[in-house]
Amino acid sequence: MPHTTQVPPDGSEGVESPALPSRYATPVVLAIGLVLFAINLWRNRFFLHDDAFISLRYAQNFADAGDLSWNLGDRVEGYTNFLYVMITSALLKAGIDPVVAVRLINIFAVILLVWAVFLGARAMYPHRSEAAALGVAMILGNVSLSVWVLGGLEAPLAAAFVAGAMAFVVRALVTQAPNPLPYWTLFCAGIAFAFAVLTRPDGVIIVAATFFALLIAGPFGWKHRLTCAVIVAGIPFVVFMIHLGWRVSYYGDILPNTFHAKVGLDLALRLERVGDYLLRSALLYLPVMTCSAIALVATLVWGRLNRVAIVLLIVCGAFVGYVIWSGGDHMAAARVLLPISGPFALLVVALWGSLRPIPARIGLVALLFIMIVAALTARSYRMDWAAFNGTIVGRYIAANWPAGSTVGLNTAGSTPFHAPSHIYIDMLGLNDRTIAMRADVPILARRQSMPGHGKGDGAYVLSLAPDYLILGGSEGINVADADKWFLTGLELRDLEGFSACYAVATATLPIPADLAKFRPTAGHVTFTYYQRTCE
Repeated sequence: MPHTTQVPPDGSEGVESPALPSRYATPVVLAIGLVLFAINLWRNRFFLHDDAFISLRYAQNFADAGDLSWNLGDRVEGYTNFLYVMITSALLKAGIDPVVAVRLINIFAVILLVWAVFLGARAMYPHRSEAAALGVAMILGNVSLSVWVLGGLEAPLAAAFVAGAMAFVVRALVTQAPNPLPYWTLFCAGIAFAFAVLTRPDGVIIVAATFFALLIAGPFGWKHRLTCAVIVAGIPFVVFMIHLGWRVSYYGDILPNTFHAKVGLDLALRLERVGDYLLRSALLYLPVMTCSAIALVATLVWGRLNRVAIVLLIVCGAFVGYVIWSGGDHMAAARVLLPISGPFALLVVALWGSLRPIPARIGLVALLFIMIVAALTARSYRMDWAAFNGTIVGRYIAANWPAGSTVGLNTAGSTPFHAPSHIYIDMLGLNDRTIAMRADVPILARRQSMPGHGKGDGAYVLSLAPDYLILGGSEGINVADADKWFLTGLELRDLEGFSACYAVATATLPIPADLAKFRPTAGHVTFTYYQRTCE
């Protein structure tokens, strides 16, 4: 085995900031991270998001029928988490409960994420255990991580693979050997990035940013930097192209349908709320972002910006820029930013480790204080109303509406999942190609400004003559209130064919005993829907 030596992130062998003198620093920092994670997990123990059931419907259809579709036989790519859906489908095939399955995946992801950050921090500062402890605290202390372990979506798994890849990149940057290129380490980084891209397609942003970061700030000459960048980015690129070829042959589209549904609106509309989204994310749900900003300022004053920090800054900055361009997210607790949490945690370690001893001690206390305040200040979450009411409505539909009925709705997750014997029209377009591809969408309804909720097409939905229509939220609304919700309902209200062929109906649905703990103050659900009366 070739001899290797660890060097600090700036590449200057033998120069490493002195360790903190306190022998209690490492256990105290680790304990804070673990306690914050446990508290955040407990406070959000009743959280589950409606969109998790979209992925579960795809996974269930694939497990039962081998068809990766929302409606069996209708091939539209309304998910953005291929690998997550595949793993979930395998667990469902093994007989595991759907909600338990997605949470098992995310628990595994947290273990992998923490391990990756630990290894990356140790690679930077192998003789400073408090640096690795700080990295672990910087990842475990984020409210976002605890929320989405339970939420049922792929963000923790994407974060784990990204962090794993960046840990290998960091190790390659700080390791010297007789051969200046650590091929095996770079190859492992590429494999981890490939898994990240298969988990979430926006992982390509992180891969591309890493490619350019290595070209700019990698070690050695430009030829060696280019070789490093090609190895790290080339493997996920090949995997991405293979997957793209399969996707085009299976779905007939280059981009996921969700891309058109979420990003196809005017940039000004997408940017309308993104500033507030980023601020709340950085201060409350992903405070590692705030910690990295503070650590950067401290480093510019009392430390030295090293090579690893520059690479991580480029990667983190590129992904945040992408989130700004895409308009953020409507989901809880910085879900769309969680995949970059590992690089942010490693960035904090890289910056903090370059500080002089006294600023480093003060900085350690300040960073942990920020994490603690965020955990105490951020709100806790329960199952969102779309999932809660949608589950109750779905069970009612399964028991009372004829199998094979066509239902138009906006809640694409819980209701279709719990009433699988029906055909659905996703009136927001995530799982409907025609609505997602609609251009020049008028902005008329109040909730169109929510990311992913801007599309709709009343005339198109009416042309499909659905047997039932559920307007507005998961429990339905009267069409008179359509302007408070989404575009399709508002357009339907003005169409003569709707008023002539659909009659409103209501049903009072009790709260099932197994759901009461998720929303203990809920009394009952008043379900409002429209039933087709024309032949």
